[in-house]
Amino acid sequence: MCRLLGYVTRTPTTLADLLGEADLREFTELSRKHGDGWGLAWAGADGVEVTKAPDAARTSNLFARTSHEHASDLGLIHLRWATLGLNVTQENTHPFTDGSMAFAHNGSIKPPSSLDSLIPEEFAARRQGTTDSERYFLAVLARAAESDPASALAATVDHIASSLTYGSLNSMIATPTELIAVSQFDPIAEAKEAEPHYYQLRYRVTPDAVVVSSSGWGAGWETLENGQMLTVQRGTLEVSVRQLSDADIVG
Repeated sequence: MCRLLGYVTRTPTTLADLLGEADLREFTELSRKHGDGWGLAWAGADGVEVTKAPDAARTSNLFARTSHEHASDLGLIHLRWATLGLNVTQENTHPFTDGSMAFAHNGSIKPPSSLDSLIPEEFAARRQGTTDSERYFLAVLARAAESDPASALAATVDHIASSLTYGSLNSMIATPTELIAVSQFDPIAEAKEAEPHYYQLRYRVTPDAVVVSSSGWGAGWETLENGQMLTVQRGTLEVSVRQLSDADIVG
């Protein structure tokens, strides 16, 4: 299981300046539990870049340096807690990317191989690790070749939720034009977690930034309800929240 954070800002800013030192410290401390890897993705002019490592953010000099020095106006952060017996390796560390989008997931889909039927052979050949999450990403990426990323994510979530065993499909995508977040989880699976509202995604909107995050830190949030998708447009910070059932399902 994992923690997610995504943001879109009016002007490029560092993560430390966006959150403030107190909130950044509180978020980073989540890696006491979610300490099996961290990753940051940010949007450029024509694609996305990723920096990640299979260690705990709270003890990583690279994470500290990047969060204080790298400025961007759209990005996402992932803190990993390895489950399903999956290895702690660079290849299994989120976010996953093909250069055009970055993807991070909080949850589980069992077994990971159950996703293989959703991934065309040419995309399956790109898999580097062993996680369900990377397979989830490749399934979305394959659909995105025929539609936009938000529709591709909605269609993939719909397929998995209706046919496979999962705890949570909560995920975020960063592209050069938008941030996309989905809340889709099994309430029975959440009830088994030690932390209340473990799979809840929240967001807060200010004149200069939109931040979307997993629970467990910070204040002043609105809830992205189970079964909803949120999109934030880069540049304008236009926010849209819709039911996944109302999304355009392609394929």
